[in-house]
Amino acid sequence: MDHECYCDAIPLQLFTCCRAVQREVRGLLYARNVFKLSWWNLPARETFQRLSAAALATITALQIDLGSIERRDRMIVTEEDIDRLFTIIATKCTTANLNFTLACDVLERKHIGVVTRPFKRLTDLRSCAVCLAVLPDVPLGKLAKKMVLGATNHAGRASGFPFLKLPKELRSQILEHTDLVVRWRDHKWSDDGLVIQDGLDLADNNPRYCCWRCTRSHAFCCCPHLNSSFSESCACFIFPSAFFRVSHQFATEAREVFFSQNRFIFTGPPDGTLSFLRSQSPAMLALIRKIDFQMSTSNVINWPRPDDGGLRAWRTVVPFLAENLNLANLALSIDTGPAHDTYRNLFDLDAHRTDIRDFHHAVIEPLRDDKRFRRLRSFHVFWALFNEDEAEAERAVKGPDYDSARDGKIPYGKRNPNFPHGVPDSSLAWENGMAV
Repeated sequence: MDHECYCDAIPLQLFTCCRAVQREVRGLLYARNVFKLSWWNLPARETFQRLSAAALATITALQIDLGSIERRDRMIVTEEDIDRLFTIIATKCTTANLNFTLACDVLERKHIGVVTRPFKRLTDLRSCAVCLAVLPDVPLGKLAKKMVLGATNHAGRASGFPFLKLPKELRSQILEHTDLVVRWRDHKWSDDGLVIQDGLDLADNNPRYCCWRCTRSHAFCCCPHLNSSFSESCACFIFPSAFFRVSHQFATEAREVFFSQNRFIFTGPPDGTLSFLRSQSPAMLALIRKIDFQMSTSNVINWPRPDDGGLRAWRTVVPFLAENLNLANLALSIDTGPAHDTYRNLFDLDAHRTDIRDFHHAVIEPLRDDKRFRRLRSFHVFWALFNEDEAEAERAVKGPDYDSARDGKIPYGKRNPNFPHGVPDSSLAWENGMAV
């Protein structure tokens, strides 16, 4: 071997003790571990088939990898092999205690029956996750969901819960705990708001990596937006578009929660932001309570250029906000970048010191000149450079007596560099913050 194995060795000496100890050890071994089996690996398959009935009945977490499912003359694993596997699981495992994961890669959709027909043997599973292909495919994703719900006996369950008969206040509270509202998630290290990039809708909010909660281990990913898969335990953000197709009343209440409870993070050119805002109804715009304009280092470079027009478009966005949003309920923030070092790598700071400050002034100017913005519920500015100018910019808009610290703004010295505009959880604030 080129290197030592880093896996913990099974303490085989425990199996050489008395029978009572052996029984307890076997029980822990099979009940507390996640068993991962590559069914196309013949020695591994034979080992699994030799397990005793008592061992199989004790297993609580099993993950099966069938590999690639291709045309029959090239199959490593045949339908008969898969049927034999699922027969063992259905007859010898305690399905009510079993957390089951199935992973395969169906290269041609017409061969999917090789997997789905034997899979029907599995019922009453405690939990299940299925991945049918490594690339997203809507029909295969729907089929994976149907397989999971059928194997866990959730497919035929109709809740019949009279949701619309609840008081509206209670219905709103329930909707706020769905994916209508985008919150920061500790396992995703994601934005603590709804990202609207270049004026487009919600595509940027779907994470690009596994949530690590879709299966019992990190060996397989069953996140629906990454694969043709389904998992009831997946914790990824998936915008619940179906909410808007239930009924007119349900859709109206979902929109109210969506616009009033989300923090809208606008990135990219201001004309895209303006296009998104103009596409919303006046009633929904009036519900928005939190907006964050995040301006990247490229904006600092390009917006002032005559051929870019970024600042001209920004001067159009500002009056639209004043005319269409309820400023008294709006918390507005402007953020120009993640960290000082980003600018240091792009600029000669001494040579561009004046240019960067001029950009800051140009961003604040239309807000300062429109006295309606004094009614803002709060106004926070986060400069990646010259943070000593932040309070001056805030007072230029809100008035000479305004103190953003009283509105909850985290001072520069305690900001987490990963969340320069603040943190979604106070536990993430750093004592030395951006000074590190």
